[in-house]
Amino acid sequence: MEMKTDELKTKEIVFCAFKNPVIYKNTESDFLTPIPIHVPQPDVDSQTQTQATPQTNNTQLNGNKILNSLDDQKAIMKYQNLLIESSDEEIKLIVNDLKGKYRELILDKNGNFFCKDLFKTCDRNERIEILKELSPTLSVDCSNNYATHPLQALIEYSSSNEEYELILSSFIENNNILSASTNNNGAYVIQKIIARIPQRFRNKFNAIFISFFLFISKQKYGIVSAKKFIENTKGKTITQNIMNIIRNNFFDLAKDKFGNYLIPFLLEKWNNYPEVEEIKNLIIKNKDFLSNAKIPTETSHVFKKIWENNKSETMNSTKLNEQLEGNNQLMNLLKINEDNVVSP
Repeated sequence: MEMKTDELKTKEIVFCAFKNPVIYKNTESDFLTPIPIHVPQPDVDSQTQTQATPQTNNTQLNGNKILNSLDDQKAIMKYQNLLIESSDEEIKLIVNDLKGKYRELILDKNGNFFCKDLFKTCDRNERIEILKELSPTLSVDCSNNYATHPLQALIEYSSSNEEYELILSSFIENNNILSASTNNNGAYVIQKIIARIPQRFRNKFNAIFISFFLFISKQKYGIVSAKKFIENTKGKTITQNIMNIIRNNFFDLAKDKFGNYLIPFLLEKWNNYPEVEEIKNLIIKNKDFLSNAKIPTETSHVFKKIWENNKSETMNSTKLNEQLEGNNQLMNLLKINEDNVVSP
């Protein structure tokens, strides 16, 4: 059937195909005839910009950037922030880049801050490699104003036997427990070791520390290390050793401007230990001497409290004894009266 001319209608179908949209007319012919449409094409420069390949991230961290920026505090702070966003693989690359340079970094006024964050971020195996490099001088470097901070972080996040051994061996083999314990920076590292490394790994360390315990307790920064030792070290043998030192040097410690703080601290922390009663008895028996001695205020308050408690206990005990004695006299009197009763 033929279609009339006036019935012929042009139907336009627009196909917006990606780059070359065209209009197709449906005419008498049984096929679609394409009508090309001019579409403006982007110029070469803009097309090049659109299809540009991704550029390398200029902020990516690497060892050379860090080492070359040690004098630039702002740059180091920027790198610290980038560490947070770095992947595990990127951290691993940074750790490897800095091999052989860790001591230089922890002793640097800016580098030590980067190391502190790096030691928190890296994993156990990476910390072990770092500790192998730092262990030979760790017990000396811990007393440095800069190195103490990253070394504390390194100890804080250590969690394996190998890490513990590398840390402790530096102090034991170099015989630096005493010097570090009494240094204003080293004392913080010693306290971190005592608080964070389990006691079962610290047997040799503890034995050396106890051998210097009296001297350490009488030093400005050592007293804090001694208190931390008491707080974090348990066991009958250790307790007895510490108590023997305090009992044999009680008056020396009580009068010392730093050592005196050890006595009330020990009475508080080891209150449930039977050995503590020996110290209390020393304080009670030597009341006259201690009252006239120049004992620092805080410790003298503790002594006074012990004397007052003892006085109260003594008074209560006296009253109880008097009451018991009165009861006994009454019982004896009743017994006498009972014996004198004549049966009907």
